[in-house]
Amino acid sequence: MGEALRINTTATKEIVDLTDRLEPVIRKAKLQEGLCALFVTHTTAALTTGEIGEGTDEDLLEVVEEIIPRIRFQHAHNPVHAWSHMASSILGPSLTVPVSAGKLVLGTWQSVMLVELDGPRERIVYVTVIPC
Repeated sequence: MGEALRINTTATKEIVDLTDRLEPVIRKAKLQEGLCALFVTHTTAALTTGEIGEGTDEDLLEVVEEIIPRIRFQHAHNPVHAWSHMASSILGPSLTVPVSAGKLVLGTWQSVMLVELDGPRERIVYVTVIPC
């Protein structure tokens, strides 16, 4: 069973917490035990887990920007945002989170995050729940 989440980002670079948006998908699917697989269908956005708040999300964005070296990008379309293509490839477009007792299995401070690298835009995250 799958569902598409439409996420409207509001900044060039930002972290969007998807955790609360995933809970209704899991409930609707009546999934008690299994996996929640996510995939973002964009080349300048990514998915990961991490802490949100107290500046941690902003730190992640800064680290992501710093890991991409300042090179002469060959990207013909628009070299200005070529780094965002590289960053999204490094972070990755997909994520799988276990589900137990009908809830995402996440650490105390862990959230599911969409990483916007070239917004603001509408992003689509496909969510597939897989029973075990």
